[in-house]
Amino acid sequence: MRCRHCNTRLAVHDVWCPKCQRQSSLVKNELSAMRSLKATWAQYKPNISINVPLAVPAIIFGIIPLLILIWLFNTSLMLPMDSTVKLLLNLLIKSVLVSLFLPFTLIGFKAVSTLDGYQAGKPGLFMALKAYPKYLVFSIINCAYFVVIYLICFGFPGFGSDPILRLVWIVLVNYWIALILPVPILMEDRNLSFMAAFKLARRHFGVVRWNIYLMVLVLAVLNILATLVLLVPLAITIPFSWYAVRDYTRTLLEYELDKQ
Repeated sequence: MRCRHCNTRLAVHDVWCPKCQRQSSLVKNELSAMRSLKATWAQYKPNISINVPLAVPAIIFGIIPLLILIWLFNTSLMLPMDSTVKLLLNLLIKSVLVSLFLPFTLIGFKAVSTLDGYQAGKPGLFMALKAYPKYLVFSIINCAYFVVIYLICFGFPGFGSDPILRLVWIVLVNYWIALILPVPILMEDRNLSFMAAFKLARRHFGVVRWNIYLMVLVLAVLNILATLVLLVPLAITIPFSWYAVRDYTRTLLEYELDKQ
C-alpha cells in the first residue's frame, strides 16, 4: 500500500503517512463502518434464530421498561423543576430508574465477547445475566455524564445558561455516544475497567470517530424501526448490534489503533 498523496510505501497498519503526515486510505476502506456491518451481517444472518434467546432479557427487562419510563416521564411522572432541589431530585430519580434497566440492553456484550463466532444464544444467556453488576456501573457513569452536561448546558432554575450551550449539549451527546461505543468490548476483551477502556477509546480511536458515529446511527435506526414494529424484530437487531460493535472494535484492535 502506498500513500495516495506522496506515493510513500506504507505499512499494513499505517493510518498516517510517515512522510507527509496525511491520512491513508485505511480509514475509508479497511476500517469502514459500513464494510464491517455488511461482513457481520453476512456471518450473523445464518444464526439469527440461535441468538433470539440472548435478546429476550434485553427486550423484556430492558427495552420495554425503558419505553414505559419514557412515557411516564412525559406524562404522569412529570415532576416540577421550579427550584434547584426539585431539578436535582428529578434528574436523580430519572438516572436511577434508567440505570436499573439499561444494563439489560448491554449485558449481551459479555456473551458475544466471550464466545467465539455468532452462536451465543442460550449458551451465553446465563453468562450475560451474570454481567449485570458490571453494566450497572457502566450505566450509572453514563447517566451521571448526561446529568452533568444537562446542568451545564441548560442551567438551573433562576440561573439560565447561554443559549449557545444548547448546541454544545447536542455536540456533547453525539460525541459521547461515538466515544463510548467500543468501550464494552474493550472492557471484555482486554479485561479493563470502565475508565481504562474509556481512556483507550478516547486516546486512540479518534481517527475513526466518524466511522464509529456512522455505525451508531445505522444501529440506532435499525433498532428504532424494530421497536416501532411491535418490538418483535428487536430479537434480530439487538444481537446483531452486539456482534457488529464487537467485530468493528476488534478490527480496530487488529489494525493496532490502540498503539497509534
